[in-house]
Amino acid sequence: MTEIVFDRLQGETPFRHLVRLSVAKLNKEHSMDWLDIKEMFDFQHSAESLRKYASGWKLLIENEEVEQLNTEEEITYKETREILSNGSHKSDKLIRMNDEQSKDVNFLLEAHGFDDKSWELVNARNNIWNVHSKKDGVQTLYSSRITVKPIVNGFDFDRFLELANKKIVPIKIENKINNGEGLLEIPLFDLHFGVNTYESYLPVRDNILMKINSKKWDKIFFIIGQDLLHNNGFDGKTSSGTPIEKVDMDKAWDDAFTFYCDLINAAQNVSNSVTCSYSIANHDDSMSWALVRCLEVKFPEIEFDTSKKVRKSFSWNDIFIGYSHGHKGASRLHENFLSDFGKQMAVAGVVEIHTGHIHTETAKDKFGILVRTLSTKGKTDDWHDSMGFVGAHKRFQLFEYSSDSLNAIYYI
Repeated sequence: MTEIVFDRLQGETPFRHLVRLSVAKLNKEHSMDWLDIKEMFDFQHSAESLRKYASGWKLLIENEEVEQLNTEEEITYKETREILSNGSHKSDKLIRMNDEQSKDVNFLLEAHGFDDKSWELVNARNNIWNVHSKKDGVQTLYSSRITVKPIVNGFDFDRFLELANKKIVPIKIENKINNGEGLLEIPLFDLHFGVNTYESYLPVRDNILMKINSKKWDKIFFIIGQDLLHNNGFDGKTSSGTPIEKVDMDKAWDDAFTFYCDLINAAQNVSNSVTCSYSIANHDDSMSWALVRCLEVKFPEIEFDTSKKVRKSFSWNDIFIGYSHGHKGASRLHENFLSDFGKQMAVAGVVEIHTGHIHTETAKDKFGILVRTLSTKGKTDDWHDSMGFVGAHKRFQLFEYSSDSLNAIYYI
């Protein structure tokens, strides 16, 4: 369906506005109902009468186009450029191009005077505008309207990881062991570094290190991400571009990286193996993913899962752990995990699904699948305060499993 501008155009009379939308409805270029058009313009006759009028107006427009082709006068076109409050630009120009060029994003940007390295196309609408010129005869031009926005420079991940390989000194396992037992899950959701700091989380780090070093483990499993960082860049926005409180991302990155280096280094020396899995969230999908990739360089002997799936799972002996941030499909977690991991869940003796996002602890047992929403010990940021996610217990949870049961939950 052709994109229609429903607002009144520059220089367009109220009557021509009505005619344009009515003829467009007749041509099935939009889905607005005849009654809606009638009420929009306070048309004094019935909706059916409006439809009949539109048939006559369509002939009027077609005749005008024929007259335009036959005229010996030059057709003038008022080009416009508009800057919107969100930083986007709108441009309206008469452009000579062919059908293929009208579909070429880079051609449209250049034709309107925008550099394709600095601007990206948001939308475009091109209408054929036949012009009769005394000099050139009949020409087929396009009335071209585009909206563009500045390209926000983000991470060059390949370059970033190349530098990381050069600058990050890998940490090898000091004490290889093979007689550990039990699984320790460390799912630290909603850390929000930037609002919180390495220094403020030192008591958390120390308590987790105490638990890690309390015995020799068969497996230690980290879930990393889950709004690890408060912003997804340096402009105070989330992954979707929503403006939030801006934090010092240089310090936030260093704090988060140091925090996990402390924990992972300890874990790899007291367990048979360590697995770290990135879990995507709504605040920091790119920045935290890159941080986990740097941890992967730092700890080459540890297994990392850096895929960007919204729902993931981890299995160990008779234990199944599903995890997702909870910002997507929160009301359908049981069903979605059964759809994705039904076979693994069916053969497991213990089935847990761990989510976060709302900073509040809940648990729901449905058909033997226990969905836990985990709390956080982080400070309450502006967004969660405005949404009313306040007053919850400030704490993280660690989970200890034997081969066929959940043995303990530790509140940190």
